[in-house]
Amino acid sequence: MVTLSNVRFGKRNDEVKATQAALMTVGMSIPAGATGFFGEQTRSAYAAWQRMLGFTGSAADGSPGCSSLAKLGAKAGFVVDCRHPGALSKSSVRFSKNSGLAIDEGTARVFAEQACDRTGAPRSWVTGVGNGANLLTLIFRESSFKPNAVNRDDVNATGSVQSDGARLNCSRGYAQVIPDTFAENHQAGTSDRIYDPVANIAAAINYIWRRYGDISHVQQASPHRDPAPY
Repeated sequence: MVTLSNVRFGKRNDEVKATQAALMTVGMSIPAGATGFFGEQTRSAYAAWQRMLGFTGSAADGSPGCSSLAKLGAKAGFVVDCRHPGALSKSSVRFSKNSGLAIDEGTARVFAEQACDRTGAPRSWVTGVGNGANLLTLIFRESSFKPNAVNRDDVNATGSVQSDGARLNCSRGYAQVIPDTFAENHQAGTSDRIYDPVANIAAAINYIWRRYGDISHVQQASPHRDPAPY
């Protein structure tokens, strides 16, 4: 069994190793071999596999999706689980806020690093990857480092009023995730509170992996590009 959420750029595990071995079996080149680390060589090899399947553009950028990984697994003899292992039901999400947390970059940095450690994302996602994209830029743009931030005015502000006084589908917390996104991308072992700093950022990381493949592709995380919804 290979879990899609474990086969991501920057991760190191046996499921990455199985994917690398499968890529080489179908003729893709990974000069370093099946090391278990998903780096640039693996991304290049996976992009070549996606192109072989007929994918183009951003669908062939080397970030595994459910369809392409399942087809690779069928060739190599492993089954792919596309669900996130820590996913919650939306009804399980709690809305109690934090108390006593400082509103500053240093505090957000500590929580972002903890979220990286929980999800397996490299800490360079906090300090900045090759093009400068980083979680702190994203968090500042989304919430101004306010862990209890809630957006009551955008298109997501619908549904019944919850215990925090905001409507169900509002964007909340450091990374301004909505309850659907939080539940679907919840990291196992973190809180079920959407305002919890580590749980909130971890869900955003898992969402970024699933949608973009890597933080370098997220405009909202880049200090060199204009703010944009993610």
